[in-house]
Amino acid sequence: RCIVCQDSANEAAWDPRDREIAQNVRLVGWHTMGVTGDDTPDWAYSIGLWHSTGGPDICITGLPVENAMRLVTGIALQVTRDNRPLAPEKRRAGVIEGFDMAIRAVHPSWYPAMFGAGMDFIQVPPWPLLQAFWPDRTGRFPWEEGADPEQRDKQPFLWLDRNEHPDSVWVAS
Repeated sequence: RCIVCQDSANEAAWDPRDREIAQNVRLVGWHTMGVTGDDTPDWAYSIGLWHSTGGPDICITGLPVENAMRLVTGIALQVTRDNRPLAPEKRRAGVIEGFDMAIRAVHPSWYPAMFGAGMDFIQVPPWPLLQAFWPDRTGRFPWEEGADPEQRDKQPFLWLDRNEHPDSVWVAS
């Protein structure tokens, strides 16, 4: 039910951003959206994997936008080129050398605050969206005991309802 499926006849009237996203989805199967946070760390996410593969899109928070976009693109390539579908509560190898990433489902309460371009494209939120977590230098994820607290604050727990998330820059902004 995305704009490509519903409204391609009116594409000339679309916002330029939506035309760019649709073009990338048609060409490669997804678009990587980078967001430079004002009050939060940067993040990036894919738009269109659900349209192209029927599987979830992916987001990564807390890294400089260029790095986050590169990792999102790497995961999207694994999904589309290598036929490695995404699933929540799984580990993902081969994205960051020497470390796995953890994957968790994003709660729909985060969509309006963080994934507006995706909502505009998909048109029928919520669509399946997962968050990829990167570990600290010791291989610990933000929710694990002993994780680096500085790194922990860069990755919100998007699996939680936004109203139940611990106080952080992510819920204050």
